[in-house]
Amino acid sequence: MKNAPIWILFVTASFSSGANIQGDWIAEVSAKGADPQYARVRLHVEGTSISGTWGQLTLSGTAIGDRLTLSLMRNGGAAGALSAVANGDGFSGEGRMRGGGRGGAAAENAVAIKLTRPAVPPPGGPRSLDFEPSVFYGYYSAANPPALRIFPGDTVRSRTFDASGRDNERRAPGGNLETGPFYVEGALPGDTLVVKLNRVRVNRDSARQGSRINGRTVTPAYVAAAQYDSTFDGEWKLDREKGVATLAHPTERMRNFTVPILPMLGCIATAPAGEQAYRGTDLGPFGGNMDYNRMGEGVTLYLPVFHPGGLLTMGDAHAAMGDGELTGSALETSVDVEFTVDVMPGFASAGPRLENAGYLMAMGVAGSVADSIQVATTQLAEWLKRDYKLTDSEVAVLLGAVLQYDITEMVDPQFNVVAKVPKSALKALR
Repeated sequence: MKNAPIWILFVTASFSSGANIQGDWIAEVSAKGADPQYARVRLHVEGTSISGTWGQLTLSGTAIGDRLTLSLMRNGGAAGALSAVANGDGFSGEGRMRGGGRGGAAAENAVAIKLTRPAVPPPGGPRSLDFEPSVFYGYYSAANPPALRIFPGDTVRSRTFDASGRDNERRAPGGNLETGPFYVEGALPGDTLVVKLNRVRVNRDSARQGSRINGRTVTPAYVAAAQYDSTFDGEWKLDREKGVATLAHPTERMRNFTVPILPMLGCIATAPAGEQAYRGTDLGPFGGNMDYNRMGEGVTLYLPVFHPGGLLTMGDAHAAMGDGELTGSALETSVDVEFTVDVMPGFASAGPRLENAGYLMAMGVAGSVADSIQVATTQLAEWLKRDYKLTDSEVAVLLGAVLQYDITEMVDPQFNVVAKVPKSALKALR
């Protein structure tokens, strides 16, 4: 998680007489050469006096006539001045302050500011929504416009294409096409987006898989000596009633070979930071093509938020997959999916984490398996320290006794290893 910028400032705003400034606001502060910074603001007005909070800072000020003056404080020191005017339902202005731009927290930067009201959830509590996708994206980017705006607690039912762009008989250009983006109201950079997969079910009777081992997973000698059959058919039949997959056109030796159908989503992501854009086959701190065969029904995924709304996407469904996606493609198919979203404000880990009924799991996306192990183990250790209040020595003993690793991604631009700890081992912790 990035350290929250230290903003201590003065705001002067002009607004129409009688305007209601009390309550919650979202502040956006922009400085040249830096990504916008966001903070949740709460104002309390009593007479002409104002008090409240700006992120982790406290504020005080006055409202006299049509002028609003705010001072933000940390340890009692001021570090900037802003002026803003009423702009529709919010405020906008400019000024100078420390932090939020080039030069670090000690530098004073020219900034622009916007204050807007957060979206108000519709009455009646969390909703259950059906979303029929019509546009699919083969890349992750904040430039992709939201397909649906939802609120924390809402549940969405939708569907995804497979990696080749097929959904039953419907086809589109392939490349891990993603359903979404879903804009989660109230999610801000520095938060965590929580995605619970309530239901992931294949919605057709076929899947396709590659039939050659990826060269990154075997020795060069094996690659050179392998004699693959160019006519081997990697199509599968999916018996959804029995929950098993069989080869559609097997060789004699594989005529009785079956695998259980264990549907999963290869890709779930938030929009990557800044103006970055990644292909649908990529993965990183934002999630993406993680290809973990436990990322199915019953899993809760935690993803860092880099842009307002998070901009959640998902796709690349598999009916089943061995560890590492050895052949470069799993049993590629399409699924119906139901998920529920939530937001953890004010905290984001360095990368994706997840849990199910049995395990806490942290992902390590990196350029090598060794680096992936280090990133995953570090993420899991930090999780235990934060949520279970364990010391470094206690974490070392716990992980040294029960830690497990899954290799999830071996064939795409980055590697991915999952470090996990059984929840049964955590029950004894006080």
